[in-house]
Amino acid sequence: MFYFSVFSGMAMAAELLGATQLIPAFIKFAAGGFIAAGAGVLVVLALTFVFGRVYCSFICPFGVLQDIFIFFRYKFAKRRVFRLQKNKKVLRYTVAAVVIIAALAGIMVPLNLTEPFSNFGRITAEVIKPAAAFINNTIAGALENFRIYAVKRTAMHIPDPAAAIYTVLFLILIFFLALGKGRMYCNTVCPAGALLGLAAKVSLFKIRPRQENCVSCGMCAGVCKAGCIDTKAKKVDNETCVSCFNCVAACRKTGIEYSFQRPGLKENTEKREFIKKTIAVSAAALVSALPKPLRAGSTEVIKENPIVTPPGSKSYAHFNKRCTACHLCVSACPTKVIKPSFFEHGIEHLLQPRLDFDDSYCLYDCVICSEVCPTGAIKKVTKQEKRVIQIGIAVFRKKNCVVYEKETDCGLCNEYCPTKAASLIPYKDGLLIPEVIESICIGCGACEKVCPAVPNKAIYVEGSPVHGTAEEPHKRLRRRERKGRGEAAKNGSAPAAPSQPFSF
Repeated sequence: MFYFSVFSGMAMAAELLGATQLIPAFIKFAAGGFIAAGAGVLVVLALTFVFGRVYCSFICPFGVLQDIFIFFRYKFAKRRVFRLQKNKKVLRYTVAAVVIIAALAGIMVPLNLTEPFSNFGRITAEVIKPAAAFINNTIAGALENFRIYAVKRTAMHIPDPAAAIYTVLFLILIFFLALGKGRMYCNTVCPAGALLGLAAKVSLFKIRPRQENCVSCGMCAGVCKAGCIDTKAKKVDNETCVSCFNCVAACRKTGIEYSFQRPGLKENTEKREFIKKTIAVSAAALVSALPKPLRAGSTEVIKENPIVTPPGSKSYAHFNKRCTACHLCVSACPTKVIKPSFFEHGIEHLLQPRLDFDDSYCLYDCVICSEVCPTGAIKKVTKQEKRVIQIGIAVFRKKNCVVYEKETDCGLCNEYCPTKAASLIPYKDGLLIPEVIESICIGCGACEKVCPAVPNKAIYVEGSPVHGTAEEPHKRLRRRERKGRGEAAKNGSAPAAPSQPFSF
């Protein structure tokens, strides 16, 4: 709505948005030397050199309009698949060269027809606003027949017929182009896209497949609206990538990532494998000197939902929309389990907090974070409400458990689980092994914190994108566990309960 309000007489909004549009801001700066426009150009270029073409996905209003059209394909199309598109470098840079040369010669037609902000302005002024005024006045007229004057008539702009026809045809073209080919416009005729593509080639942060995790399933390519992912070759064309991060969100195997890459660094599988093996050997030597030995047979833990948000934040969407990254919750948390993130929430939610269970856990009765949050990103909850908020669910990996690996007693996860969702069941030879009761798990992370398995935890928490409500622990569950421990104790295998609470 902000982008449309720019063309509705809001001067401050127009000035703000105009200063962030690459080509208009550059023209304004070059013509009059306006500091705000020059700063806008520098900011856009700096963002691109660091993060890639985030401008195209989050700042450019014409890009946002195309994403609205693409949303309908995701929502209603039977096949929600985009395909790899050839990098049309010759066409893209030819158009950009013609636009630049013509503009330098004082011929602005090529620029006016291809520049995204100009096209968005025409669509808004010639199509959207007149259509909205027509609908409004039609409703107002119908209500006036019943002497209802709740809807006020608005002045209706009658567009130039030729301009309106051209704009409507252009809008229809963009609509079907976006539905069928995603962001093809941005990677063929958009001059801003061509210039930013050059900068994105050497950006510090890039989207790239993780060779060791990628299974070439094609899910990332299916949601890539730029058509820049080659799943067979396991490559991403960062020159045409618009940094929408759809691929990262869609991948279920963490086979694609958004990470730092030194400029000029080329993919070299053998070199990468050598580095990985060197690091692995060094890590093994380091861990071998620690009390807890590294085990070769453990299963690597790849979390599907690694982000855990504080209790009271309701969901990823609720939290992400409201959190301003003030970090009051980080400062107030008594166990320091709430930590600031960098890109974990995505580039659009930079520095928003998350819960990290590697070094701490969320106290069962603590609600401090919900009391200090100033924006409502973490809604205020009572202790009673907090005890059943399911911010995540624990997952147990049997092959990583010391009971399975070493055939020895443990049970730490059960000892420190406040709801006893980490239950213990008979295993063999009188040993007990964990079993997660998901219905009463609240995702506090105590089990993950105390799990002694290295390098991969035997029990860990998967975050809940939408917080649920856990069942209250039943007394019969506690009685059943005590009974099971008593029977195991008769066989001399029950782990002794600690005399002192575990210190985190």
